[in-house]
Amino acid sequence: MTDFLRPGTRPPGKPERGEMPDAGIDRQVNKTTVDRVLDWCGDRAATGRSVAYIWGSVLFLVWLMRSFLFPAAGPDEADQLVNAQSWQWGYGAGTPPLFTWLLIAAQSVFGVTIASVIFVKSAILGAAYFFLYTAARHVLADDRYAALAALSPLAIYYAVWDASFQYTHSLTLVFSICATFFCLLRLEGRRDSWTYFWLGAAIGAGLLSKYNYILFLAAVLTALSVDAAFRKALLDRRMALTVAVAAIVAVPHYYWLWLHRANFIKHVQGRFPNGTPDGTSFLGLFGAFDACMAVLNFLMPLLAIYILLFPRALRRDGSRAAPSARHRKILGWTLLIIFALTIAGVLLFDVTRVRNHYMFLLILFPIYFLARAQAAEIPERALKKFSAVLLAIAILVPVCDAAKYAVDPQRSSKSYYNMPYESFARQLKAAGFVKGTIVGDWLGYPIAGNLRPYSRNLG
Repeated sequence: MTDFLRPGTRPPGKPERGEMPDAGIDRQVNKTTVDRVLDWCGDRAATGRSVAYIWGSVLFLVWLMRSFLFPAAGPDEADQLVNAQSWQWGYGAGTPPLFTWLLIAAQSVFGVTIASVIFVKSAILGAAYFFLYTAARHVLADDRYAALAALSPLAIYYAVWDASFQYTHSLTLVFSICATFFCLLRLEGRRDSWTYFWLGAAIGAGLLSKYNYILFLAAVLTALSVDAAFRKALLDRRMALTVAVAAIVAVPHYYWLWLHRANFIKHVQGRFPNGTPDGTSFLGLFGAFDACMAVLNFLMPLLAIYILLFPRALRRDGSRAAPSARHRKILGWTLLIIFALTIAGVLLFDVTRVRNHYMFLLILFPIYFLARAQAAEIPERALKKFSAVLLAIAILVPVCDAAKYAVDPQRSSKSYYNMPYESFARQLKAAGFVKGTIVGDWLGYPIAGNLRPYSRNLG
């Protein structure tokens, strides 16, 4: 067969002057390789099973390293080891008792060890992200988007990396918010007594997790009341069962808190310092700015990744036509009300500092943003890139944990988790300690709680 070419054209496959003959082929191979990697990542983060595998692997490796590599507990964890010596309705005016109760139960299996503390933390986060996935699947009606929403906390520094070394009650708050939202969503399709019962149990757990759960509860119930279907469910007579269950779970602790209200007030004043003793300064404006920064800091780097990969989700075009539009509106109002209540409290009480981890209240943000991304019809390639980023972070978390073990001893102010408390316990016994009560102060390190796992070396 004869080929005819116009003057000035080059035959197919013949390179331009100065071009290497296989340059185009190399570019094609590179592109195919990248696409193949993205396809693999997209497939590995597209289902509920992938959520279970990824979170399960991350949390298990974190539990393994924190339990058997690092010899010490962090400040919050050590505090719980001290509290978890007996069942009580309260252990201090600063936090409710749910985490401590769970730790006492775990100690019956793992003993008084750091492993028991990390197991409770890992189990709580695993359950929380299960409910985050199921809630996202209800809202988004798409397994891939739901899986990406449940894996998104991997890109929140405070929700995975910092949580593996810090926080206790904040993690029960995350669980309670996700569980409560899931139970509320179930009222749409299954309005029976059991659903109302479990909603009450979730609310009760939330009230025992952390006191700022009340902000979330007020916000989500207000947002739901605007929706006709949810308003009808909330006004159902079986809501009395929800209220009764929540009261049975939470009222004993809050009665205890009332008896210790003076200590609670002192704690709040110490945790939320204001400008002047009478609260008449205008430093609350700086606190409001601090609250705004806390929101941004908490959501980073996830928010930056969202904006970089899904810029179309920031637009309003087509957002009302998506199946998730109704739930997205409810979530949007919930998040906005939480933020508004926070700012109002800061200004009202002239608070000058809002800590970043208080914004665990925004843990449902991934569902909201990915609902916007779904409505904006985000390209398939962008979703695959996001999957690749999340998988890379999932790999980095345990790697960085191991690196922390090697690096922290070089930073004297950050070596909480490398202190040889077992050796300290042996030295106390060698010095003549036989039996009694050990009173441990902070002194730069959480001494008392870290000695308790090694109490067998003291008696």
